[in-house]
Amino acid sequence: MEDRAEVLIAGGGVIGLAIACELRKQGLDVLLVEKGSPGKEASLAAVGVLAPHAGPGGRTPFLELLRRSLSIFPQFVQELEREASADVDFRRGGLYYLALDEKEDAELSARREWQLSAGIEAEPVSAAEIIEDEPWVGENVLKGIRFPDDCQVDNQKLVAALLDRAGQLGVRFRLGEEVLSVLANNGRAAGIRTQRGSYEGRCVVLASGAWSGSIAGLAFKIPVRPSRGQILEFQADRPLFRRVIHTPGIYLVSRADGRIFVGTTVESAGFERLPTAKGMHKLVSGLLRINPRLENLKFNRAWTGFRPRSKDSQPVLGRTPVEGLFLATGHFRNGILLAPLTARLIRDLILERAPEVDLTPFEIGRFT
Repeated sequence: MEDRAEVLIAGGGVIGLAIACELRKQGLDVLLVEKGSPGKEASLAAVGVLAPHAGPGGRTPFLELLRRSLSIFPQFVQELEREASADVDFRRGGLYYLALDEKEDAELSARREWQLSAGIEAEPVSAAEIIEDEPWVGENVLKGIRFPDDCQVDNQKLVAALLDRAGQLGVRFRLGEEVLSVLANNGRAAGIRTQRGSYEGRCVVLASGAWSGSIAGLAFKIPVRPSRGQILEFQADRPLFRRVIHTPGIYLVSRADGRIFVGTTVESAGFERLPTAKGMHKLVSGLLRINPRLENLKFNRAWTGFRPRSKDSQPVLGRTPVEGLFLATGHFRNGILLAPLTARLIRDLILERAPEVDLTPFEIGRFT
């Protein structure tokens, strides 16, 4: 029936699309409900940096989750490109984390210390080595760390390829419908309700990103809220950087057509979509601090995205107190990176297999 499916997925971003594709490969009937157009929120507002090693310190389950997903990303991309006949511009160039003053130099030393203890390959590099490798890093740089394993992908192409693949696999879509609540029957998920009606399903996956916390009908809270990120796009005559360039304040990503993305802010601003003078000033200042000669880059555009941030800034994954209801939200700044692993984990839970990662640290129960 049109209003029934084995699995209902609320949310059509990169997470929801990846889960839908993975479940269809297992032969499950999947209906995905999305309030707008698939992938038009946080997934397209990102720039596709796959960098687990430049984040907060410590050898934690979260770091291992990120690294596990990074390890399977090449296979994920290879299969998707073959099946969808697409090129998502996946690159393994690595990342430079720079120190531009003495305070950042001290922070860099502390960062490298915990990274070594966590078994992360982090190569110290001098200013001269960085500038020789990346000539558009200016003379303000003191030193840096290179993370050779970090990667990047064109997130817009990735979302488009996942959407095409989902269509090929027979995922059914209901677009322009916001999921308002989860329907339950005798303690088990029975469907979802939107402003247009209800859908029945044996399992429900909430992958609604920054909107997950507003879904009603649950006996528990999903502590996920929007974290606004502003991003600027500039244009150069040619690609200026081969690797991702990261400082404690911003990062730069260069595309093959000369576009340069400068990101990003982290703001608690609700769902206010318009960029601000303060946010753009921060990003431009960070750009020119890396190299003042970048002042003549042509400005293309500015935009914002609403990243789903949980109370502890880590994803909310796995089973819930409601049988048949699964969560795949709260990915914050790592939604693109965690998409392939999240899809496999939710697949295994729905098929009642043991997931390849212990999800206990990421389940909703940690907040209660």
